Amino acid sequence: MPQHTALHKPPRIEQAQARLDSALARLEAAATRIADSSADAYDERAADSAQLREEVTVLKRRNEVLDTVNGQVSDRLDMVIEKLKTAIEA
Repeated sequence: MPQHTALHKPPRIEQAQARLDSALARLEAAATRIADSSADAYDERAADSAQLREEVTVLKRRNEVLDTVNGQVSDRLDMVIEKLKTAIEA
């Protein structure tokens, strides 16, 4: 009888090989998921980076316009102050 039971059980090496194959399959699946996730994250970061660069460009242009307007307002205020001084002195 013991020989009959031994014939139905896979040898230990075959069991170990099956466990190793299963573990490798799980590792490969996990590596694929991580690689796909990393690629998606890179694409999102690249899109975010491009969007941020565009926003910086827009804000720089806006800042230049505001600097120009600020200079014009400052010049006009200086002229008004000079006119007021002249009017007071006269």
